[in-house]
Amino acid sequence: MDTLLSGREGCVSSLIAIARRWATLSWLTCCVLLVRTEPAIATPFGMAEYHRSTWSQRDGAPPDIWALAQDPGGALWLGTGIGLYRFDGIGFERYNAPQGNGFASSNITALLTDSRGRLWIGFYPGGISVLEAGRLKHYPPSPVLPTGLVMRITEDAAGHIWVPSFTGLYRFDGKRWARVGPEMGFPYRYADDVLLDSKGTLWVAAGDTLLKLPSGASRFEPTHVATGAYTSLLEAPDGTLWISDGTYGTRSMPSAPRALGFGHFASMSLDRNGALWGTDRRRGGLARIAGLDRLPAGYALSERDVAETIQRRNGLASDRAVPVLTDREGNVWVGTNMGLHRFRPSSMQVLQDERLSQSGVYGMAFSPSHGLLVSSGRQLYRVDDNDLTLLASSVGRGIYAIHAAGPRTYVFAWDGAYEYSARGLLPLDMPGTGTLGAVASDGTGGFLVMREGQGLFQYDGQTWTHIGMGAIPPHGATSLLRDPDGSVWIGYNGSRIVHWRSGEARIFGSKEGLDIGTVSALEKVGEGVLAGGESGVALLRNGQVRPLRSADRNRLSGITGLHRRPGGDLWMNGVNGVFHVSVEELGKGLERGSLDGRLYDTADGMPGIAQQSTLMSTIVTDGAGRLWFSTNQGLAMIDPARPLHNPVVPTVSIRGLAVGEVEYGRVDGKEFQAGTRDMRIRYAASSLAYPERVRFRYRLEGLDADWQDAGHRRVAYYTNLGPGKYVFRVQAANESGVWSAGNASMAFSIAPRFTQTGWFFGLCTTAAAAFMYFIHKLRLRRISRRMRMRFEERHRERERIARELHDTLLQSFHGLLLRFQAVANLLAREDPVRASLEQVMDRGEQAIVEGRERVQSLRLAEASVPEDLPQAFASIGRELNHEDAVDFNVVSEGELPPLEAVMRDEIYWIGREALSNAFRHSEAGRIGVAVSMANGNIRFRFRDDGRGVTEDVLRSGGRDGHWGLRGMRERAIDIGAELRISSSPGGGTDVELLVPSRSTSRKRA
Repeated sequence: MDTLLSGREGCVSSLIAIARRWATLSWLTCCVLLVRTEPAIATPFGMAEYHRSTWSQRDGAPPDIWALAQDPGGALWLGTGIGLYRFDGIGFERYNAPQGNGFASSNITALLTDSRGRLWIGFYPGGISVLEAGRLKHYPPSPVLPTGLVMRITEDAAGHIWVPSFTGLYRFDGKRWARVGPEMGFPYRYADDVLLDSKGTLWVAAGDTLLKLPSGASRFEPTHVATGAYTSLLEAPDGTLWISDGTYGTRSMPSAPRALGFGHFASMSLDRNGALWGTDRRRGGLARIAGLDRLPAGYALSERDVAETIQRRNGLASDRAVPVLTDREGNVWVGTNMGLHRFRPSSMQVLQDERLSQSGVYGMAFSPSHGLLVSSGRQLYRVDDNDLTLLASSVGRGIYAIHAAGPRTYVFAWDGAYEYSARGLLPLDMPGTGTLGAVASDGTGGFLVMREGQGLFQYDGQTWTHIGMGAIPPHGATSLLRDPDGSVWIGYNGSRIVHWRSGEARIFGSKEGLDIGTVSALEKVGEGVLAGGESGVALLRNGQVRPLRSADRNRLSGITGLHRRPGGDLWMNGVNGVFHVSVEELGKGLERGSLDGRLYDTADGMPGIAQQSTLMSTIVTDGAGRLWFSTNQGLAMIDPARPLHNPVVPTVSIRGLAVGEVEYGRVDGKEFQAGTRDMRIRYAASSLAYPERVRFRYRLEGLDADWQDAGHRRVAYYTNLGPGKYVFRVQAANESGVWSAGNASMAFSIAPRFTQTGWFFGLCTTAAAAFMYFIHKLRLRRISRRMRMRFEERHRERERIARELHDTLLQSFHGLLLRFQAVANLLAREDPVRASLEQVMDRGEQAIVEGRERVQSLRLAEASVPEDLPQAFASIGRELNHEDAVDFNVVSEGELPPLEAVMRDEIYWIGREALSNAFRHSEAGRIGVAVSMANGNIRFRFRDDGRGVTEDVLRSGGRDGHWGLRGMRERAIDIGAELRISSSPGGGTDVELLVPSRSTSRKRA
């Protein structure tokens, strides 16, 4: 045993040296030589079920791809000879380790994403690293860690990590690493592969045998299954274990190994169709073995089991291929030392054959008797699987159309019509001369055909009939359709359609709104007819023409095939691919004038564009209900009964944000500086099947009211953003229209400038209020100044009047009293006349005293009444209330503000006039005065319960010859007060004077 182990150890050392030399050489070759490979374009092969895409170094793919893994978010990770890369289906992004925490080596040979989403990384010189939530941790080579090439990394059911390498088998239990040894029943010094099966059993290929560790066991058990060098393991869906090594080839357990068996795969993977994909160490390249489930247990693969071998000679970037991975969407990924390949399950199969002319027009039809027929040049072929079988050749010009009518098959060359049978092509004796044109079924087992310059002909299998002679235009017909009602629709170049019905021809053209260029396809749709042409599609229904649109207007260009299946859905073949409209969408689209559906183009494997200048539909249904499309690069087939639907929800993420020229990563919670206005937010979705067809919608909370449809764009642009808090949310949908249930979000905020803060608005409001207050005060000053000027003018007028009164009226009145005194002195003291005269003189003297006081007040602008107006009004009441005949009272509420002398004087005389009128004329039993503050005004109210004032007197402002009421109003206007007088006959009178309090404290200048 020791001798055997020593020999094995020497063998291992030699293998390590060889592997290192080989890897170094391949790495140098990749660095020195820039190999020109095809870009990431579709490359269908044969009648394949897979569509292939390639990314080379020219497309940004790294060289030397040794390991592949997919993370829970759907992104693909690539372990390469030059570092770690991430791929989202659109672009490659190199992972750069944090400064000071870099990888010990850039040569990565193994990857694993575990159940916790951690990415485990193994290296060529040994050692392990783990990337978790953006944090990187390293486990360098040591006695308990690999010190040589890491072959694989696997996680068991308990979450333990197992690592087979050139230097042994290692395990990480979540806390510490350990080298697995004899204590666990593992005596070997190296291991090739580790596999955890569906039952929880751990399988290890080591030495020259296979070991297993059942779930819950603590020691490995021998299986006595022999293995060779560089063994790889795979479990089939039925639980069968497959083994591939350099000695015994590839076989399933249990098996009897045989030397030099077929197939030595470095890595193996199963796709959703049950096919095994393996990267071949011996011959290089990639092998696909279809239908693995059909093979019995213990079966050893042979050359005949290989369905396809893909190498550099037929499209692989390099024959040096190692990792193969099936992702969660069913795509198969293969890494080589010169690029990355994707093999996607295809809904379209392609037949490309050099015998199908790419320069001419070929016809296509399905015959129940002969199968799918296609023509090219003068030859007629039958399509058999992925090959063509020659049936016949025309003796004249090339065949351009084929029509199957029940058991009969008709073939049309440019110069004549034929019937095909086992005897070959039999010419039909067609009347007239000229080139043949558009062909269609006549609905009765025959056909309709246009002959250039002659018109429309019908053949029922025996006789010919010329239809619409002289009425149907005979030139430029490009398409034909027989309506179920027996009428015929004929399309022409120049956007013209003729409807022949009941012996009459109705023409639809540009005047009727038809603008689709040459009409190359016609199809019955409900009560109308759908017409496809060079520049669009239109619906003719009820004598009206309605143009139809799509989200991408180019989708409806160059339509040469229209086909409505029995289920009601519509298929179109055009220059941009095959466009499928579901029956639900078709009904809605015809009503709104816009069609939406699924486009199948080069990304789906379409070999070319729809044939143009055809005179029959480029869509044919075969006996199995499959649809065949003729293109300028061959035939394509879609089986509507087996549509490919991708149920995997895309994982959407926000990649970063840019402000101006400054790029940021994900900045959740970041506050941007004041003045930030324009932003670009980058987002992505990990949907690897059709990443270019992933659709997005986003919303910026704080700005957008609804979701914004971004289409396929992966950047959101925002301009003129204001300060505030925002949350950006984005959702994604895959090519099947499956939207992500949740959304990726990122919160951020923009700080306000000082001019955008509440403080600034508060200061502006305060300043505006202060300015308004200043304007108000300025206006009050101006009003006060004008009033003072008016008061001064009045004062000067008063002084003038006072002088004149003093110099004239009072002096004259005083002289008159002296004359009365002289007369009184002539009478005896006992004379009653003298007593009466003396009383009159006393009253005159009192009048002179009052006049002098009034003259004095006019000169000094000081009121002739006390400052206490309520007391003054009480004195007036006592004076006028003779013998207390009236119930009189004065009520004052609160302390009145100080009043200017002139204003106080005017208020006094207004009140005196009101009281005088009440006592003298109202015949009132009660008279009252109330003084109070109300709504910023001083309120003086004089009320009696007398007979009142008539409405005419109030309306005219007083009785003729009386100036009391008019004087009161004038005085009120002079001091800026409001005088209100209300009265009704028998209801008393109410006089109310409102004096603004803001005017009460002005002082004379």
